[in-house]
Amino acid sequence: MSMTTHPAPQAPAFRGDAFIEGDFASVDGHTQVQTHNPADGQEALRFTAADAGTVNAAVASARAAFDDGRWWRMGPMTRRAVLQRFAELIQTNGPSLALADSLDVGKPISVAMFESHIAAAFVRYYAEVLDKHYTGATVPTCAQSMEMQVRRPRGVVVAITPWNYPLVNTCLKIAPALAAGNSVIVKPSSISPRSAELLATLAIEAGLPPGVLNVVQGNGRSGDLLVRHADVDMVTFTGSTPTGRALMAATGDSAIKPLLLECGGKNREFVLGDMVTSDLDGMATQIVMGAFANCGQLCVARSALYVHKDVYAPLLERIVRVAASVRAGHPQDSGTQYGAMANAKQREITLEAIDAGLAEGAELLVDGREVKGLPVGGYYLQPSVFAGMRADSRLNTDEIFGPVLAINRLDSVDDVLAIANSGDYGLAATLWTRDIKFANDITSRMKVGKVKVMASPVPTEGSMLNQAAEPARQSGFGIEGGLKGMESYMRQQVVEFSFG
Repeated sequence: MSMTTHPAPQAPAFRGDAFIEGDFASVDGHTQVQTHNPADGQEALRFTAADAGTVNAAVASARAAFDDGRWWRMGPMTRRAVLQRFAELIQTNGPSLALADSLDVGKPISVAMFESHIAAAFVRYYAEVLDKHYTGATVPTCAQSMEMQVRRPRGVVVAITPWNYPLVNTCLKIAPALAAGNSVIVKPSSISPRSAELLATLAIEAGLPPGVLNVVQGNGRSGDLLVRHADVDMVTFTGSTPTGRALMAATGDSAIKPLLLECGGKNREFVLGDMVTSDLDGMATQIVMGAFANCGQLCVARSALYVHKDVYAPLLERIVRVAASVRAGHPQDSGTQYGAMANAKQREITLEAIDAGLAEGAELLVDGREVKGLPVGGYYLQPSVFAGMRADSRLNTDEIFGPVLAINRLDSVDDVLAIANSGDYGLAATLWTRDIKFANDITSRMKVGKVKVMASPVPTEGSMLNQAAEPARQSGFGIEGGLKGMESYMRQQVVEFSFG
């Protein structure tokens, strides 16, 4: 395969400054953050990590915006119109937002463009919910009194977002938080800073009052300063479990405040024997997509597969064939569906996991380590598929967060529950079966937040935006998505009127 030359695309303008009170502000700090282009490993951006001065300014702006009610005191129809306009601008600026994420984390430009539509849809969904979601109720009392149970915005919310889906995760957090009436400070990952900056400017253009949405660029220290700040009322975070634990310690050491965490996952997928007469080719395609989407850098990636002995051999053959056909391409090529990994560290972690699997004696059926025809220095890895590993292998228990799938033979359905509830995580699982009675029983006992039961590989639309779930165990806590996800950004208050 010959090397293709890719001219550098016109990147969206990136300031690297903080965005406070509706405009860019110079950053108080001395530590330089450096990012690299995943396509070729070359330096891409340099910016200053926010220190205490910038963090204090961002929090003061958000606090003033909340306390004077410039946003939450607006009528619901007015706020709805602003968020609808925000969604329209995200849609219109989809190409720029998509290119921002593609350049930052190696997403195929076509995939990033699709994600811009999802991001706009989240904002549009919560805009429509805003004036239709009843936030209170009166309760029975005596004739001389009245009591209301009402939900109020929490105040200043810090949203710390990950690098794997920068635009989508940011909108998943800011849309319900803003719809609930809060002021929000976004701290994007230092690896993926561009799209959050552009989002903030679009929010102002849409009519969001200054100070209601601020962005602080920086590193882990910048995030720690935000989390510990006494004027921050809530923190929402998506990322690794170790960082989630650190955030719990930070909020415990500072002012008490609620924390919403979506952390790591080692997600199991089970194929039962009654699927032997199903469309195995279609199943293999779905399984490969579920394991290797976004180069496996997905918290709900189904990376440990357990296939019943009655269907193991024919399905394994098909999965290997489909996985081996996946080819990495340059992220900015319009035809690329599988791009580069987001950073050198994650690529190295994945390579170490592959080496560990081989050292344990697992059989490497598809080796994705060698990628040809792409720029030297790029963070490319294609899918790798293992079989024959031990039950306690790292491939089955650890969140690798890379394109590695472990396929295990399942001898009995009696083992499904124990396997599903083993290990530290409780984020997601998939069960392939036509036995609805078994599925209903087993899912009720799975300690995971999201369970998908598949009786056919035919894709369905599902509820998507209405889906609300809460992780379990070391995968975090707190509800995101749907109406309940908006309520996460509200506090419950009771108001008693006594007329005596």
